[in-house]
Amino acid sequence: MSSHGSRPGRLARVALIYVFLAWCLAPILWLVSTSLKSDVDAFSETPVWFFTPQWGNYLDAWNDGYMGKAMAASAIVAVASSVIGIVCGLPLAYWVTQVLPTGARAARHVTLFVLLLTTVPPVLGLTPLFRVFNTLGIGRGPVGITLVHSYYAVLLAFLILRSFLESFPRDVREAALVDGAGEWRTLAQCIAPNLVGSMFATFILALIQSWNEYLYALVLTGGDYQTAPVRVASFFTFVGTNWSTLTAAGVIGTLPIILFAVLARDYMARGLSYGGIK
Repeated sequence: MSSHGSRPGRLARVALIYVFLAWCLAPILWLVSTSLKSDVDAFSETPVWFFTPQWGNYLDAWNDGYMGKAMAASAIVAVASSVIGIVCGLPLAYWVTQVLPTGARAARHVTLFVLLLTTVPPVLGLTPLFRVFNTLGIGRGPVGITLVHSYYAVLLAFLILRSFLESFPRDVREAALVDGAGEWRTLAQCIAPNLVGSMFATFILALIQSWNEYLYALVLTGGDYQTAPVRVASFFTFVGTNWSTLTAAGVIGTLPIILFAVLARDYMARGLSYGGIK
């Protein structure tokens, strides 16, 4: 009787899962289908289900919409800021969890301060950074936006790597120091090799975070240095919007990061689950 009673519950859960998947996939399917329609079909008030794919929309978005340059700018900024985030976030997490005494007040204060920084709305720093970067001459190029994305990557790297280093045996550091290794050598040769998985997972998350960021990129980049989200948004004009080309640009801008996340999902899951030694 219990098996019969649980069957409707299982069916309901499966139905909810499919409804949730349909809800998540519907915008993606609309984006892809619209990118393959002609301008007439894309502007049609009634849905057009059957149409001849217009692959030229992707060429127009890539060439006339300069999506190639935007993708290159996004890749450079995302990779550079993610690497900087790990390089700076790892030593900070190491200092808080391994160098400071267990339960030290300074460690709690640093962690709380980082958490508070993550809650600050990005718009609050937009105007000051814009003025400072323009004064320094880095307001419309890749340097300014890379610095901003690196800042958020450092916060992310610290929070993730700190969770692994908290459970990392302190005996490893103490033994290395007894053997004459300094703090930096201990971190590089004894600690970091055991955190390769978690650092790779952190790199992926920081990469996705940088690639999708729009607000700072909109204000702090221009010309050939616009990132992919900003370039896609530029297809909206007061004169009119070519939805076919716009959605094609949207597919081009999102496809690489989606493919990268899908291909690296297993490595990311292992890195977040088994980043430290047990």
